Amino acid sequence: MIPELAALLKDSVLQTLEDRVSISFSGGIDSTLIATVAGRNAETGLFSAGMEGSPDLEYSEKVAAILGLNLEKVILDEEKILGTYGKCYEMVPNNLLKVELLVPVYKAAERAAEKGHETMLFGAGAEELFVGYERYYAYLEEGKNLDEILKNEFDTLQKREIAWIKKVCRKFSIESRFPFYNRKLADFVFSIPLEKRMENRELKKGILREAATLLQVPLISIKRKKQAMQYGSRIHNILLRHSEELGRRYPYPK
Repeated sequence: MIPELAALLKDSVLQTLEDRVSISFSGGIDSTLIATVAGRNAETGLFSAGMEGSPDLEYSEKVAAILGLNLEKVILDEEKILGTYGKCYEMVPNNLLKVELLVPVYKAAERAAEKGHETMLFGAGAEELFVGYERYYAYLEEGKNLDEILKNEFDTLQKREIAWIKKVCRKFSIESRFPFYNRKLADFVFSIPLEKRMENRELKKGILREAATLLQVPLISIKRKKQAMQYGSRIHNILLRHSEELGRRYPYPK
C-alpha cells in the first residue's frame, strides 16, 4: 500500500511541473514532499512568508538547505499583515479565519512574480486526504460519518480554498497548481480504511509520512508536527489582536 501511495504522490507532483516552478513553502510535510519531487525534476524556487523567527521561516530555511533549493523568505510585520489582509478581503470577502489563510499566499505569490515565476504549487487537499485536522478526530468521536465528510470536503475544495488561492495568484499572473488535488490519488487514498488513515493522531497524516520516507523527504519535515499556515507564520495572533477593528472594516458578508 505505502509503495503504491508513494508512486501516486510522485506522479501527482510530476503532472503539475513545468521546466521552472515555484512552491508556497512552509517546511512542513506537504510542501516539502512537493519540493522534494519537484526539485529533482525542474528548476524549483521556494517561497515562504511569515514573521521573523516564526516556525515556518525557521523550518523552511533548514529544509531548503537540505534539499539544496533556493529559498525566498518574505518577512512580515504587523503593518504588512494588516495591509495584506485588506487586499485579500477585497478579493475574497469572508470571515477572518478564512481570509487570514490567504495572507501568506498573497505575499509568497507576489514575491514569486517579482522573480519571474509563472507557476506556483500548493499543498491544498492534503488535510482532507490524510486526516490532517484535529476536528476530524472530534467528528468521529461525535459519531459523524467522517469518511463522507472527508470526501465531500475534498470534492468541494475547488469552490473554497483552491478557488481563493487561484484568485489571489491570478492577481500576479501566476497559475496555481495543486498536486494533492488529484482524482487518481484521491480514489486510492479514500480506498484505504479510515482507521489506517487516522493512525498517528499526534503528528497527523501517518500514511503520508510513511510514503514521504520512501520518497526520501527530509526527516525534519516528516517529524514536524502539523501546524496550520496562519499559526506557523505567526500571523494569526496579529490579526486576532485587531479582530474587532477588522470586523468593522471588513464585515463578514451576509
